[in-house]
Amino acid sequence: MSTFVSVGNATQPFHRLIDAVVSLRDNLPTPITIQHGYTPIYPVEGVTFVKRIDMDMFENQLMAAKLVITHAGAGTVIHSIRKGKVPVVMARLFDLGEHIDDHQLEFASALEGDGRIVSAHSKNDLLEAANRALLLQNSPEKLDSLESQLATHIGKLLDVLSGE
Repeated sequence: MSTFVSVGNATQPFHRLIDAVVSLRDNLPTPITIQHGYTPIYPVEGVTFVKRIDMDMFENQLMAAKLVITHAGAGTVIHSIRKGKVPVVMARLFDLGEHIDDHQLEFASALEGDGRIVSAHSKNDLLEAANRALLLQNSPEKLDSLESQLATHIGKLLDVLSGE
């Protein structure tokens, strides 16, 4: 039982997500591993920080994690869902200097409407989002239909992107 957190590879720091996880570390499944990318870090008891991870380590972390908390990067979210997780997603926001635009917010909103993810917007709602994600993740109905739902949603996103 562990928590895996990923902020992705964007060059903008993502303090909001890392600070929220660190502030709630006593209430999350342990051990906690945070892939922090370009976000400067500080030593925190009970938390392992890694700047970057290769795909094998990333997939191993996803498989081993009881809870996945991540930015709203499409690759990270899709890999999480394919591994049977209902990730807690905190979108990087343009107005906070966390990304170049708000595409992550749009992506997270689309997926949350289908119950594939649970969004968190700040540390104030992160713990509730984590608990809700764990309940959804362990729902037998959710696990049975996850693959077909993901394929349908990706198809819709590809249609939108191609202008159809």
